[in-house]
Amino acid sequence: MAAEPGWYDDGTGRHRWWDGSRWTGEWVDLNDTRIELRVDEPPPTSHVEPGWYDDGRGRRRWWDGTAWTRATAFSGEERTFGGLTVDGRWIHLGEMSEPAAQSRATHESRADLVKKGRLGRPAIARALHGPYGPISPNRLKRDLNMAETFIVVDVSAMVWLIPVGPGLEREASQFVTWINTVAEHYRYR
Repeated sequence: MAAEPGWYDDGTGRHRWWDGSRWTGEWVDLNDTRIELRVDEPPPTSHVEPGWYDDGRGRRRWWDGTAWTRATAFSGEERTFGGLTVDGRWIHLGEMSEPAAQSRATHESRADLVKKGRLGRPAIARALHGPYGPISPNRLKRDLNMAETFIVVDVSAMVWLIPVGPGLEREASQFVTWINTVAEHYRYR
């Protein structure tokens, strides 16, 4: 007997709409800091062979035959810096992916970030993330001591903080320009 239509865990950690006979493209992530309805391709069902499939977020993800894994691949046209990847219309940091058109990046010194105090509010709201995961208010000071300069990306309702290694400041500035160029290009498309 088939399950009634409704919101169910689809095996990827998301809740997806089951129309009574199949998964639809509509889903929500109840673990996200902001709950919003999203639409993409439904996940493969268990009869699909293991392989690389589009996950609907601008990248390909490995399907092991029963569930999505953390293994991801991009198109080959992506640009990456410090764990941050821009691939076409999407910008990625770890497991997070957002439309590039919603992003704005800056290259800032630690001193300016501390003086402006612009990261405290996102850290308290659990909306501040780095290459190693969420940055809490308790962890913020330690993370700011990782580098002299940072790439700061405002994307959707989040802030992504990427430390810039010594001697990579010029490359970081060029990457910030690339992010903003891609965002502007897709903003009205």
